Amino acid sequence: MYSLKRKLHRNLLITLTLSMLALLYLLNQGVQQLTKDYVSSRLQHDADSVISALTQTKEGSWVVPHERMSTVYSRVNSGHYYVVMVNNQKIRSRSLFDFNPVIPNISLNEISLYTKEGIGRELWLASLQKVKKKGSTITIWIAEDIAPLEETQQQFMLFAAGAISITIIFLLLIQYQILQRGFSQLEQLRASIKQMRLGAEEKALQPLPTEVLPLVEEIKRLMGQLSQRVQRSRNALGNVAHELKRPLQRYQSLLETLTPETRQEGDAILKAINSVIERELKRARIVGTSTPGRQTDIQEELTPLIKVMQRIYPNKLIEAKQPKGLILPHDRDDMLELLGNLLDNGCKHAKAKLFICFETDHNGWTITIEDDGEGISESALEIITGRGVRLDESIQGHGLGLSICKDIVESYSGSLTFKQSARGGLKVTVFLPKSGEQVLQ
Repeated sequence: MYSLKRKLHRNLLITLTLSMLALLYLLNQGVQQLTKDYVSSRLQHDADSVISALTQTKEGSWVVPHERMSTVYSRVNSGHYYVVMVNNQKIRSRSLFDFNPVIPNISLNEISLYTKEGIGRELWLASLQKVKKKGSTITIWIAEDIAPLEETQQQFMLFAAGAISITIIFLLLIQYQILQRGFSQLEQLRASIKQMRLGAEEKALQPLPTEVLPLVEEIKRLMGQLSQRVQRSRNALGNVAHELKRPLQRYQSLLETLTPETRQEGDAILKAINSVIERELKRARIVGTSTPGRQTDIQEELTPLIKVMQRIYPNKLIEAKQPKGLILPHDRDDMLELLGNLLDNGCKHAKAKLFICFETDHNGWTITIEDDGEGISESALEIITGRGVRLDESIQGHGLGLSICKDIVESYSGSLTFKQSARGGLKVTVFLPKSGEQVLQ
């Protein structure tokens, strides 16, 4: 199982990081290109100035008058340099001092732009071009130190990286808040479904996202279908049991016409069938109208259940003890079937009295049922408390009802234990933990 919220956070972090890295790369490339274009345009302007200032003396030599050039070319290591090569003559700016740069050869009217290491820690962006003036081929090399610009660019990129990192964190925090608000809608949906499961009054839902509404509608339809199916199942159970009684009565009449030996075997079969039918009819009467998912109000449900049992067993007295206002957050039908079978089993074997007690603590709920009957033998007690033993295969008279109880209790991660009661009969203890959720069988 994975967390959708964590997955969204992780995917957003990856997406933002990759997007911001790509943005940082494009920003770096853009700044570098902008710097290069700016410096190259300035170099081209200075190269035009050099070409314009370049003059030929009467003796035929070429000169670049210093007064016609910017003063930066007159300061040593100023970061601005030029070299003019015409015929066999090389004219260098005073800023180069004694440094003689290596100048590559290019074609006429060609312009070349490149970077190279300069004097000291300087990084030069150089512009090289070859032109004709007054019939002479002139090569002009102009260079500018861009190391300060590179340093400024690096500082800007560090600032941009920090700003992007802060932006990513800020966007993640915003996304976290958005997800919290979004998933809070699902939390109210979970709470509403829990109310449906427990049978409590449903609270009106706040407007839900359209993506969730189909799920809500499907859950409601499913709950409605389950309720109808359980109701039909209960009704069918009662109907089948009632319908079987008529042919069995006819079968009883037929047995009376048979020989004693044959009738004895038929009576045993008939008694077993009647026992099953009576038990199912009791279950149908105990549960009544079923509503899946309802919680169990003990004070409200126990009194009618005891009245039903005392009508079935008029000579038995049932004493009950429970905390005032006790409500079990378990399915009403399951609890009625559990209590009904335990009370039925206890009344069946009690001499005169049956005792049922409910207790609650921070761990869960304990239900104890004791009768004043003869109890069961130690060997039989060991059998029905043995792990993996089906109760309906163990003790005659205690089996099927207790087997149903055991299945219900285990579906809520609870426990069902048996021991001899101090009152003389069997003591059955049911523990239902508070953390136990029903396990579908």
